[in-house]
Amino acid sequence: MEVRALEILIMRRNRKDYILAFLLSLSNNEVKGRYELSKELGIGEGVLRGIYQELREGGLITVGKGGTRLTPKGLEELEKMLSVNGIIHAVFLNDFEVWGRKYIGVAAALRRNVKNVVEARDAAVRSGAHIALIAKREADRIFLPMVEEYDLLQNAPQLYSVLASLPPAESYAVVLGDNLLPCVKGLIELAKQE
Repeated sequence: MEVRALEILIMRRNRKDYILAFLLSLSNNEVKGRYELSKELGIGEGVLRGIYQELREGGLITVGKGGTRLTPKGLEELEKMLSVNGIIHAVFLNDFEVWGRKYIGVAAALRRNVKNVVEARDAAVRSGAHIALIAKREADRIFLPMVEEYDLLQNAPQLYSVLASLPPAESYAVVLGDNLLPCVKGLIELAKQE
């Protein structure tokens, strides 16, 4: 089986993850071309064309000279998809620097309180993410469970800022990697954990 055919087969099996990652990558109200989206998502342009066609026909995106843009209907669908997975709100992170390295990924406010931080982190990493962090908020303080004394504001100010911008939630997650698709898969798996 040729590589492209295998990629299309995998995409059909994980269609919702691909669509969620695609919509999330456009959620910052940016206009992006096919090459940039392909690189961010970590998928081939052939598979991307199939997603483009489906989302355009559904009125979720518009495609113009400058590239692709999310429509209000697309944003509404993104919020629905997040909600079904126990996610209150998610933010796409591109060129996100933390601890001396740049990543792509997602930060999210979760509906569920993640109690087993290690299990949740491992679920995200098994999905292909490089880093998965669970955070909590108490009063004015955002912290990482199990290392509460670690000063996020002092040691990772960009990370702290992103977490502080999210709406109130039971738990927060930041999932980072080289491409968005494994990060979205990791976030969905992490959000399922107790």
